Amino acid sequence: MRLGRLILAVCGVAALATASGVLVVALSLALFASVEPILGPAGAAAAVALACLLILAVSGLTLLAIALFRPRRPASSRTGALGDDLLALAAKRPLIAVLGAAAATAIGIAALRNPQVASGLVSLFLSLRRPR
Repeated sequence: MRLGRLILAVCGVAALATASGVLVVALSLALFASVEPILGPAGAAAAVALACLLILAVSGLTLLAIALFRPRRPASSRTGALGDDLLALAAKRPLIAVLGAAAATAIGIAALRNPQVASGLVSLFLSLRRPR
């Protein structure tokens, strides 16, 4: 997988996460506004919290079921693929993988704001690659 495609994929995931966050806030506000005349402010806040709790519980149980009942594939014997290396890193050290994804997202945002610096960094990265 090329580095440019990886950066675009990370930026796409970050954009989807942001959009889903905005959607959750908008739906929470709509639920609060619709329930507030009936239950009052405290009851409406509790209803929003309960709805969020139910969504998180269903999502968590779904992911748990997927993780427990997915058939296992044998480990790949080939080496050197960037995608396989990143997945192996995420499996071994999830905190480092999350921090790397956050750094890649920050780099993607910086690249969108200042393309000249981004092109300079990409050319520097490509010049430092090992010859094969």
